[in-house]
Amino acid sequence: MLINARSFFILTLLFVQLTLCATLPELSSIDPIEYDEKAQRLIAKNDAQLQLDQISVKADRITYYREYSLADATGNVVINAQGIRLLAERLSYDGENKEFAMDNVRTGYWPYHLSAKSAGGTNNYTSFSETTLYYGTPGRMTPNIKANSVNFNSVNSSTITFEKATVRLGRIPIFYIPSYTHYFNEAPLHLDATTGSDSQLGVYLQTTSLGQINPSLRAGINLDLYTKRGFLIGPAAQYSHSSKSHSLVGAFSSGIIRDSADSFIDNNGEETSSTRGFAEWRHRHQIGKRFELGTSLSYWSDSEVTQDFRKPYFNKNRRPDNFTEASYLGDNYLVSAFGRFASGNFHLTQQRIPEVRLDVFPTPLWTTGAYHYGSASYSLLREDFIEPFVNGINPILIDAEYTQYQRLEMNYSIQRPLRLKDWVTLTPLASTRLTHYQKQKMDTTAADEFGLSPNNKTSRQIHSFGFDLEARAHANYPTINKVWGINGLRHTLRPIVKYRYYLKDNKNNQIAAIERRAFDLSRPIIDLNDMRYSDTLNPTQLLRIGVENLYQTRSEGYGSRNLASLNVYQDVLLDTDNYERYDNQPSESLHASWVELMLRPAPWLRFDMSARFKTKDLTIEQLMTRSTLINGETWQIGLSTDMLRKHINQYRIDFICKLSERYALFTDVRFDGQTNEFTHTRIGINTKIGNLWQLIYALTFRNNTSRESDFSFTVNLRLNQ
Repeated sequence: MLINARSFFILTLLFVQLTLCATLPELSSIDPIEYDEKAQRLIAKNDAQLQLDQISVKADRITYYREYSLADATGNVVINAQGIRLLAERLSYDGENKEFAMDNVRTGYWPYHLSAKSAGGTNNYTSFSETTLYYGTPGRMTPNIKANSVNFNSVNSSTITFEKATVRLGRIPIFYIPSYTHYFNEAPLHLDATTGSDSQLGVYLQTTSLGQINPSLRAGINLDLYTKRGFLIGPAAQYSHSSKSHSLVGAFSSGIIRDSADSFIDNNGEETSSTRGFAEWRHRHQIGKRFELGTSLSYWSDSEVTQDFRKPYFNKNRRPDNFTEASYLGDNYLVSAFGRFASGNFHLTQQRIPEVRLDVFPTPLWTTGAYHYGSASYSLLREDFIEPFVNGINPILIDAEYTQYQRLEMNYSIQRPLRLKDWVTLTPLASTRLTHYQKQKMDTTAADEFGLSPNNKTSRQIHSFGFDLEARAHANYPTINKVWGINGLRHTLRPIVKYRYYLKDNKNNQIAAIERRAFDLSRPIIDLNDMRYSDTLNPTQLLRIGVENLYQTRSEGYGSRNLASLNVYQDVLLDTDNYERYDNQPSESLHASWVELMLRPAPWLRFDMSARFKTKDLTIEQLMTRSTLINGETWQIGLSTDMLRKHINQYRIDFICKLSERYALFTDVRFDGQTNEFTHTRIGINTKIGNLWQLIYALTFRNNTSRESDFSFTVNLRLNQ
């Protein structure tokens, strides 16, 4: 809703139209209009109004000279044009010279409000004297710029220049600048300040302030003070640009501190230095509709630096990751180059330096009805070892400093959908994956009990055969329920059967494994081309049986809305010898069952559940739920659970209640079911100051934390954009 300068400063538009329409004005008033034929003068008094096309000028008195195209409005002047309103004590306009002058000017268009002692100029140039420009509704805490003179040039209508300006907060001066150019397509200031008390940090003040440099760039500084730790300082910036040919957006934030606290051993066994710091850069660049570049770079001096000094960064990204990717989208293919780099010496990183890849999307195979697709890639992968090895592998197996190899890989798949009935589709499919490894270094995960190294070169072939069987059915019911907002009910049923048989040569012990299977208890990927753990693929046979249900009703406006969905899946292993369970227990034919439930019976009630069961005895291995109850804009309460058998049993309740238009109460409580302790409790008040400022008071209670105090109090002041 940021205003365009051409709309905000209507003076240029106003007086251009006055010039064009000066010969045909519409003048009216409550009192009779006085007309002096000799002087060609019209005088309107008492609620006088001059109408010129879409522009209306009202005043106590309006005098208009036809012969000279002069207009003079005095007393409570109000100008309305295209939704913009301007107030002044006096308006004078010379149509022949195209010049104007006004006294005591006030105008505004959210979020900008302007007041000036006088204004004048021509159609192309406007000057204001003793001017104040507010960002937001004028008030005690509203940011504003007060200047001796302000110049607006209609040739460059997105900027306004201030001379001898003072940046203020309400009436409090912050700093003085001799000259300043403001760009209307961006907010002039970003400010985020947090103060509080913590036993680890002492009394502290954290600030991030960014000022507008040009329409595409805001730059500033992170500046923190900690009574027990010292000063943290670092540059910060945000940028964005968009044009017909390309667009880019990004942000940079950093900080460095001479930590006065004693050094300590972080979570990865590394001793911290007295000089600690971080840097974060995110960048996205799109050129045309086909090329895109994305980058994420993070530097942390140690694994705890953001947890200590920038907790919001740590909560979003607990392990730094450095990568960049460039991609080009063709008509039916995608070419990409991806690089992933080590973020530090405190956690394992599977580096790709780089990976170049070509993906060909599904394409009809002549007129056979079949579709084929594939990919080809070249990768140089590297993984540096760390002491102690964080994956739990015995360090005595390590006889090299890193694992590394070069890999060339090709994937090809073909499938042929067959419609057996209108409601049944059978899709036979086949895939092959050819991989060649060379220049391999020592691999600890593939080393046998004697620590033997893999071969320097090896090639591997994996073939996959199978089918997808899918049925579709639906039923409509004339169900009406006003309480739940149900207007008709539609049930869609989709049973599925998927079978995969993988055949490969047994060469895993000859591969320096870097791309290993990650810990993940969700439904595993079964298509060969989509599997990312290339180095640890095993031959197996798998059958997946599932039933997907979707319930919908008519929306109040247009279309439909989802009421509920229930999906149930069962994986059956036809070959259990080559499939490893996450808990190292023997694999069983009835491998695992998954249940996914979503409920949206009304806009004020939501429920989501995802569960994995051990099929043999229906033991819950993983359970995640989220329930939300909403009372309009008044309050909202949510309950979340996260359970991993024998490892995790977490509960969370979050609540927010709107007390008034200005105040809201919020709480966030977390409970550990294994220790029977409340691990984290946060209670606070969210306050609005005017239309721009947000002030948050919060009390936080913690239990058994290594890097945070058991109690902290914070106050956060934020300028809303």
